[in-house]
Amino acid sequence: MRTKTLLMSAAALLAAGIVSTQAQPVYSQNVVGYANVVTAGGTFLLTVPFAIGQSNGANEIWPLMSDNVTPTVPDGSSVLIWQGTKYIKYVSDSGSPTLWDMADGATPTNAPILKVGQGFFLIPSAATTNVFAGTISVNVGTSNVTTLAGGTFLVAPVVPYAGTVTNGSLVTGAGGPNLWSPDGVQGIPDGSSLLIWQGTKYVKYVSDSGSSTYWDMADGATPTNAPTISVGQGFFVTPSGPFNWTVGL
Repeated sequence: MRTKTLLMSAAALLAAGIVSTQAQPVYSQNVVGYANVVTAGGTFLLTVPFAIGQSNGANEIWPLMSDNVTPTVPDGSSVLIWQGTKYIKYVSDSGSPTLWDMADGATPTNAPILKVGQGFFLIPSAATTNVFAGTISVNVGTSNVTTLAGGTFLVAPVVPYAGTVTNGSLVTGAGGPNLWSPDGVQGIPDGSSLLIWQGTKYVKYVSDSGSSTYWDMADGATPTNAPTISVGQGFFVTPSGPFNWTVGL
């Protein structure tokens, strides 16, 4: 794809609520971007919205600063990775060879991998601005399909969309998070739930194709505005049946 066309595509993405982006060199179909996510004084449910480095390892996402001494995430910060029924805890440590320790904060371990589309909790030990910069993992004009079945998943869109979760094409997934169901069959199944973290508690939403907004409150019967998300925000999804989640660019 030529640069001019890609620049126009990037502009359209901005209008659709995607994070700020810019084009890569001529003929590339990749889009790069960045997001600044401030975390201070609490527990935050995040996602890394871009492909970073070789593996999206936490040591690549938060490397040492240019002095090769100062950490970019404060020492003693915790990352909690959801494993379907429990969490695995990692603790940041600029003195560790991988920059990360096990839950005891002293035993070095491999840095956690924070894949695009995966949510995780960050508990920073001090106020910090997380600068996520990398490549959008879905090429222009393509889609990614993730199968969610038989459990509770901590997720985020693989394209860094912001806004209402009902935005997006059911066919291509372009234009938004694409979590909606116009007929109870297409899209996320009726009775599926989303948990949006509000800093100290969750707000629960239940999908309902019979609702004017496609979503109800936690009782599954009272219509409510569809949930919204921001770039860099993760959330829990418990689908009521197998669900192929399509997100495109």
